Amino acid sequence: MHAASVILLSWAIIGAAFFFSQATAGATAGVLAALVAMVGLPHGAADHRFARTLLEPVLGMAWLPVFLAGYLGVAALVVCGWYVAPAATVVVFFLASAWHFGQEEPRLPIGPRSLRPLFRFARGGLVIWTPLVFHANDVAAILGLTAPVGAGTAIQNAISLLTACSWMMLPLAAAGWTLQGLVASGRTGQRRRVLLADNALVASLVMLFAIASPLVSFLVYFCGWHSARGLQRLRRELGESWPELARSLAPLTVGAIALVGLAAWLVLGGAGWNGTLIRATFVGLSAVAVPHLLLHGVAPLCESLVRRRSQSLHLKPQMTLGGTA
Repeated sequence: MHAASVILLSWAIIGAAFFFSQATAGATAGVLAALVAMVGLPHGAADHRFARTLLEPVLGMAWLPVFLAGYLGVAALVVCGWYVAPAATVVVFFLASAWHFGQEEPRLPIGPRSLRPLFRFARGGLVIWTPLVFHANDVAAILGLTAPVGAGTAIQNAISLLTACSWMMLPLAAAGWTLQGLVASGRTGQRRRVLLADNALVASLVMLFAIASPLVSFLVYFCGWHSARGLQRLRRELGESWPELARSLAPLTVGAIALVGLAAWLVLGGAGWNGTLIRATFVGLSAVAVPHLLLHGVAPLCESLVRRRSQSLHLKPQMTLGGTA
């Protein structure tokens, strides 16, 4: 049902894009900032609860200060990166986001097991690869508002590198999409419907990314698909109702918004109100997204460490009065 809603929304925006006026760009920036604050940031506002399940078995009571120091430290490094090394920050942030978005589809796309991580990476980055190929100038303008004054050459270098990557990733994403369609044709029942709906969703999003403004297409994908699904999954895992989830996420969400607002007032001010909104949104989003990506990326490693520790405790020889049992 959610996929069908996003498909319909995508095609509605594709139709509206032909009448989109740049005069409404300010409203678009405002909507982007508001939805990222209300939907995007809460997606990661339960990271401390997620981190506790991973770190407490390994670190004990020290898990919270270790988590806070690491999370806030990485966020601060990302903000500094936009000023010290904007090209490297853009490239790392975009590639890490593509990887993270791809991991959100653990069962998709299907195909040879050795190629699935690559297919997921190619698919997860469609929201990046497609605008870079079809709207390179718009992406450059957005990043120009985000990066500090004088970083134009660095941003162009980052865009050139990412565009070259895009031309390699798009054929891989198309191959994965085609393979998934072929597999779906041989399936029946629920699995066939899931695969076909997923292919329709990917096709609709790619058309959206190719036609609409990058700000609008990012808004639909990140808030309407990625973050909304993440919140749904989080609610199920925590076993909470929507009001309970909203109350539990509110403190960290409000805190993150306050920090981004303070940073925007002190150091992130751009050329005009629109520039400030866009800069604060993307710098703030990347600052909380990168530690979020790292946390969920190291989760399998932490789980593996916990399993090994548990196994070693079970295999440890039992000592008796007569010696080793």
